[in-house]
Amino acid sequence: MSGYRKQPRNSNLRMATRLYNHLSEVGPRTTAQIKDWLNNEFRPRSEGNASNKFKFTVTSAQISGLLRTSPLFQVVGEDDVLGLRRQTYKSKIYDIVPVSIVVDKMLDKNGQLPTHRLRKKVPSIIRDELKSRGVTL
Repeated sequence: MSGYRKQPRNSNLRMATRLYNHLSEVGPRTTAQIKDWLNNEFRPRSEGNASNKFKFTVTSAQISGLLRTSPLFQVVGEDDVLGLRRQTYKSKIYDIVPVSIVVDKMLDKNGQLPTHRLRKKVPSIIRDELKSRGVTL
């Protein structure tokens, strides 16, 4: 958990973008499958001390917290996963919600963002959709 605290504050926004792109390519996945992909198979494009380099491993709890609270993802089912000591546990299966639906829920009836929103920063996927609609943050 100490490595997670050292990450930049907006790392959850980048993580949501990464997970959205990954799930749009491969389809619905459990949190365990997403964790394995992030910690073992995901490699950032740049090398060295770049700011977008993925430096720390993540846990299933961190991933499920992000997927549970982000409007970009939805639960589509559950699956049994083999855990430690050969015990099985239920893991939720997450899939993406189309960005246009997420942005439609964010906008008011005039087609603008509310002036007093709780979150000021959004993942780049949502920001790009807002720009394409002509809405400023």
